[in-house]
Amino acid sequence: MTDLSNIRALAWDIGGTIFDWHHTIRDEVSALAEAQGVELDAAAFTNQWRFTMFRRLALVRRGDLPWLNADQLHRRVLDEVLEDHPQLTLNFEQRDELNQVWHRLNAWPGAADALEALRSRYTVTVLTVMSWAIAVDSSKHNGISWDGILSCELLGHYKPEREAYEAGARLLGLRPDQVMMCAAHKGDLKASAQAGMATAYVPIAGERGEDNDPDMSPDPSFTVNAVDFPDLARQLLA
Repeated sequence: MTDLSNIRALAWDIGGTIFDWHHTIRDEVSALAEAQGVELDAAAFTNQWRFTMFRRLALVRRGDLPWLNADQLHRRVLDEVLEDHPQLTLNFEQRDELNQVWHRLNAWPGAADALEALRSRYTVTVLTVMSWAIAVDSSKHNGISWDGILSCELLGHYKPEREAYEAGARLLGLRPDQVMMCAAHKGDLKASAQAGMATAYVPIAGERGEDNDPDMSPDPSFTVNAVDFPDLARQLLA
């Protein structure tokens, strides 16, 4: 059995791990297209919006774009995506309103219960590239309580930069090895491990939409590999 006695806090990715961004956004975009009577691949629109945002975030990390948070990046990218889908017509105010859907993302089934159970033993926090406001609003939307919310927009570094993980641990008053990064994304976990954190992998089928999953096999380099939220809670509370 893995020795978890040193772990004091769990730092959670939320975009895709706790919150179902794809289906929440897809359904909103699909409803807009239906209301306008136009045909649109809402799933493709959603993924283009999400993944282009991360490409722009990489430019922020390199200093090629000014420091922007996820809300600002999502809004800029939305204009680009709409240029590629001209059949959907949204004015400035409607675009701002659509951008707010990121603040009411639905949680994956089982996530809220697992998080609440884990708070009985650990300090359970968010560590995300999403904006602080997105984390707060989407958590309230789902009735999820955290012991703290750490957004990279306030840390001066975005994941997967080492400094983002180190800053998260420092603000918790802990060493990196006393913090476990929990995520559905292997890249996030491998980067956090390089910063000295323990790692917990919980795969999320369908995070990017149907038939679009990456390799979700267990990775022996991670401290804990789970099959779902209840399984992760059982392992961490054993």
